Amino acid sequence: MVLLAHHMLAYVEMLERDRTRLIDCAKRTDFMPLGSCALSGTSLKTDRAYIAKLLGFSKVAANSMDVVSDRDFIVELISVCALISTHLSRMAEDMILWATKEFDLLDIDDSFCTGSSIMPHKKNPDVLELIRGSAGKVTGHLTEIHILLKGLPLTYNRDLQLDKPALFDTVDTAKNMLLVLVKIVDSLKIKKDSAVKRTQDESFFTVDVMDYLVKKGASYRDAHDILGRIVRDSLDQGKTISSMSTNELKQYSPDLEGDVKKLFNPAMSVKIKSSLGSTNPNLVQRQLSSWSKKLHA
Repeated sequence: MVLLAHHMLAYVEMLERDRTRLIDCAKRTDFMPLGSCALSGTSLKTDRAYIAKLLGFSKVAANSMDVVSDRDFIVELISVCALISTHLSRMAEDMILWATKEFDLLDIDDSFCTGSSIMPHKKNPDVLELIRGSAGKVTGHLTEIHILLKGLPLTYNRDLQLDKPALFDTVDTAKNMLLVLVKIVDSLKIKKDSAVKRTQDESFFTVDVMDYLVKKGASYRDAHDILGRIVRDSLDQGKTISSMSTNELKQYSPDLEGDVKKLFNPAMSVKIKSSLGSTNPNLVQRQLSSWSKKLHA
């Protein structure tokens, strides 16, 4: 059992790492190639350091052959964009699943959906599906550039002019995915009542009961076996675990006291998590406050 905020903060962490990767990538791209010519440099009097300063570069490329022949900065940028698109694709997949009737946890705004060609009652999350599909295109461009570079001798080869379509399309695709997903998330409606109904499934809380037994001295393996038998018998008998009497529970383990029933509660399930980075409401609120300060700084 986790809080929705905790789930979404996972993507905040991923996207923050992506942001720092872009910054790192920009640092490694900040070399001026001008003056390298096509291979060996030039015999003309050239103050490359001065020109770099005028053009806003912090450094001058140290090797003329390297800077005209390699495209690792393109590989790195596309790689970062591929990671960004992968993270956005996973986020889109979560929302696509949550919007289905089976999950029924959120509603996607109609402006990002279309009707079904065969089922008039159905609302298709087409834009999210296109975001998910676009991630494959970016990953394809990454492979394309790697293959383009892998067999090239030094220095410049005409093959390198083919790096532009992959680079430009990657940046445009990743940018559009981000811009659209921001609008989708901003317009999402969470179905709280439906979410509450789905948290009543007692199978969500069996791990909490296992921890309860471990705290009382049981090994993890024994606790796992005990809960397995309880779940099996409750299903066979058609009743919930929380409806069992204390005497019935003690038949599985003498450590199961009446207070274990308080664990069959979604609010309690998240509250008892205490490890740093967990779904505990207080810890999640600290993370939300921390990110709010960072994002509004």
